[in-house]
Amino acid sequence: MKKVVLALVLGLTLVLAGGSVQKTEGGLGTSVGSGNKNEEINENWEGVFAVSTGEWDMAKTGKQASNSQSENTVKQEEDKKTAPKLSDYTITPFEDGKVMYASTAVNVRSGPSTDFGRVGGLARGQAITATGQADTGWYEVMYGETKAFVSGKYLQEEKPAEPAPQPQEAQGQQAVTEVKNVSGVILVGDSRFVQMQANVGENSCVWIAEGGKGYKWFNENAVARIDGCVGKGSKVLINLGVNDPGNLNNYLELVNAKAAEWVAKGAKVYYASVNPVWENPYVTEEQVEYFNSQMQAGLSGDIAWIDSHSYLDTIGYKLVDGLHYNAETYQNLYAYYMSCL
Repeated sequence: MKKVVLALVLGLTLVLAGGSVQKTEGGLGTSVGSGNKNEEINENWEGVFAVSTGEWDMAKTGKQASNSQSENTVKQEEDKKTAPKLSDYTITPFEDGKVMYASTAVNVRSGPSTDFGRVGGLARGQAITATGQADTGWYEVMYGETKAFVSGKYLQEEKPAEPAPQPQEAQGQQAVTEVKNVSGVILVGDSRFVQMQANVGENSCVWIAEGGKGYKWFNENAVARIDGCVGKGSKVLINLGVNDPGNLNNYLELVNAKAAEWVAKGAKVYYASVNPVWENPYVTEEQVEYFNSQMQAGLSGDIAWIDSHSYLDTIGYKLVDGLHYNAETYQNLYAYYMSCL
């Protein structure tokens, strides 16, 4: 601003200097000077005004840039504050590693708090070697070939007692033992269907199943494979969601849309409930039950719901690792599915 004022004063001084009081032969008078001088004065004035305006614009732009830089700096500082760093924690190493056991299914993280990302999990009773402890109470552990962290609340030095027996006895409804020979069946699922296929013997079903898969695989891979073999008389049975129950709405949208296409080709479409789980690091029974209730409510009229979860709860089942079943349970499930088609 001072530069602008000085520039204006300089301009006025030049104007006044151009129009001086002079003594003439006719007496005292005012001489404005020649036309060339006037032009020079005008050019000087315009130049001064232009320079001062330019400086003001530069100053204004500089202020805006400064504000933008300040905002970016603040944001960077906030990001630094929110991003967790191992250097913010004190980790006391153990002289010798000690074996500890997970008291329940628990996440393994890259740092000693829930602010750090998940890198894996431990099942109930799983042993892990602790190499140190952080000031948060979390244990530093050897997870594979790398160091990671587990909350001290869920590690103990004694192996936990075996959990209560899982349901195995029928409680009313008898298991379906006779397997119907149903033609045109397309079974779509994850590792549970992979293991089911291995345990039910020879059959005529088309199996579209891969371990550890969920919505992304269903959308990018399985749907195209179903499209390639579905037709009049086909029976498409989908059983996905245990690996990614958070994709509930995506499943609903895609399954409803594709079911309309498959039904138009003469097929029937079924969605089987996600079946029971036991203690494991990946999904809880509460998540499974919520997923099932919302899927059943949201599926279109083109899709028949198969409540195999309730069926297993009734006849009994056996899990071998919290997620996967023994051969007998898979055989019972397969027979039940065929009876529903």
